[in-house]
Parts: sequence; structure tokens; C-alpha cells
Amino acid sequence: MKLDDLNLFRLIVENGSYTLASKKTGIPVATLTRRIQALEEDIKIKLLHRDARKLSLTEAGRGFYEKCSPLLEQLMEATESLSECCKGESGTLKISAPSNIAMKLLQPMFSAFLTKYPDIKLDLELSNDSTAQHSDDRHAFIRIGPQRDSSLIARKLHTVKDILVASPEYTTNHSPLSDAADLTQHHLLKGWPLMRWRLTNQQGQQLCITQQGRFEASELRLVRAAAKDGLGIALIPDVLVQKDIESNELVQVLPEWTTCPRDIFLMYHGKTNLPAKLRAFIDFAFGYFHTNNTQT
Repeated sequence: MKLDDLNLFRLIVENGSYTLASKKTGIPVATLTRRIQALEEDIKIKLLHRDARKLSLTEAGRGFYEKCSPLLEQLMEATESLSECCKGESGTLKISAPSNIAMKLLQPMFSAFLTKYPDIKLDLELSNDSTAQHSDDRHAFIRIGPQRDSSLIARKLHTVKDILVASPEYTTNHSPLSDAADLTQHHLLKGWPLMRWRLTNQQGQQLCITQQGRFEASELRLVRAAAKDGLGIALIPDVLVQKDIESNELVQVLPEWTTCPRDIFLMYHGKTNLPAKLRAFIDFAFGYFHTNNTQT
């Protein structure tokens, strides 16, 4: 039994004839007749009396219509509503993103997107847990670093690099740093997920700093604030401290030692039949970061 056939049965009854139903649907009378006959064969019930003058319901057909018609109308309305929601650049867009980069890097892009698309609402879920399961109720995910979920489309948005920073006061009042190995003699400020510092330089030398930090937090924003307060040396994504360095609130220490660059990905389900609001966001995000990267 096909849902389309049920709906055609409803339309024929409501229009009173195959001819009028044919004009409304654009389906030939012969095809309508064949479809209703197939429906009757599927459910093993005769639904309509057909003679030369008029069309009428059988007793079973009337009961079937009265029970099915309200359900079919609701289903058609829901389908049309869903179709409009998916086709139009409107509705709620649900995105998951890392809280560490949300304020400095992502929020300006989100604001620009909402300004361009005033009929779209943004539901933003923030988490620094890159190993968390990708929730099915999110339209898209922004993640940092290599991604293992092969069920999602992953496209590169941007790149970040973690750098060592401290306040000018801290560098003045503590012993100078000539090499990355000297870090173990200083106060370190650590934030998730940068708890183990895997540093490398242009010569390809590598060093892993595992000692416990004097200050540790689950948010790099707090670590950044602690560094600005002169409490020690922090390893922080460059996009989070760029303006602090420009204003001389922070200075980069051991600039030759950084982490390997990490890519930021925009991830989403499937390539086709994407809701218009999601397609608009994907196109906007890539255009936004491409323009900014070109300018910088």
C-alpha cells in the first residue's frame, strides 16, 4: 500500500469525481483509476462504486476515508512545512564548536552571518572535548585537529598555531629563556587541551613539556588572563592572543618554538539535500575565512 495512493483516494473523494481530481492533480483519469484499483487490491476492500453517472463511497470506503483523511491532511501539511523549512534560508541552525576559540575567532564570523541572514537563528553548543560523540541534533560541527569520524564531511576552514606567551612584567622579573628546555625552570600556565606541550622549531627539533602547571584550567581563556596577570608562561593558540601581543599586554617568548599548525574543520552530514540554512552557513564560513586569510 502506497501513501501516494491513499492521498489520491482522499482527493478523488473530496473532488467528487475522477475528472475533477485529474484536473487538480494533473494525473490522467486512467492512471487515477488504475491507482485506486491497486489500492483496493492491496487492502482487499472495495472503496468506491463507479458507474456512468456518479462516483460514491462503499460503506467500508466511507469508514476508511473518515479515519484516514485527517491523518493524511496532517501528514501533507507537515511535509509541506518541512519542505519550506529546508528550502528557505530560515529557521534554527544548530552548531557545535570549541569554546576556546569561539569568542576571538568564531564569534565575529557568527555575527556577520546572522547579520546577512536575519531569518536564521543560531543555537551554539560549546565544548572543548574533541573526542565527544557528534550529536545527531547538530547541523554542523567545528573542530580543531585531525578528525576520525569518516561519516561526516570535513572541510578545512582555518589554521591555528600554539605559541608561548607571557606578560612583559613576567619576562622582566624572571630569568631569561634561551632554549625551550629552560621552560622547566619557570612557572607554567596550562589549559585544556594543551596540557602536554609538544614543541618544535624550524630545525625540526622537538621537545615535550609534561611538568604540572602552576595554574591549570579547563578553559584557555582563563590561562590567557593568568598570563596577562604576570603569573607565568602559557601556550595558547595564536588567534587568541594576537591582539594582546599587538597591545603589548603579552609578548611571545621563544618565538622559534611553537606547536605544529592545527587545522580547523567544518564538519557536517552528507553532501546532498542539505537544508538551505546549512548550505548558506557553509558557503558563508568558507568565504569569510578565505577573505580574512587573503587579507592577512
